[in-house]
Amino acid sequence: MESIILVVFILVITSLNILFYLLYRKGKLSLIVSGLIMMMLAPLLGFFSGALLHQFYDWNSGGTGEGAGYGGAILGLLTFVNGIIILVTGIIRSIYQFIKKNMNGTM
Repeated sequence: MESIILVVFILVITSLNILFYLLYRKGKLSLIVSGLIMMMLAPLLGFFSGALLHQFYDWNSGGTGEGAGYGGAILGLLTFVNGIIILVTGIIRSIYQFIKKNMNGTM
């Protein structure tokens, strides 16, 4: 069951990245806002994936289920880092466009 949760998580993150890219290319959403949205979704995705991993934990193995919490935290951190990468890319792109626009205007 853990594999299904991980595959669904990867599909959700990939589809969100594709959606943000398509909206950026159409001019409807900037990369900075996309990164902020992804960063805000990180705790939700981390909590839900950790809760699902904990729900389907095999209690007969004698463990306490804390690995499910660690797994959820790692998935949340991966989502947060993905959001930071999108945000930084948007900031760098905005700075580049600002400099390019000002350089063309002064020459």
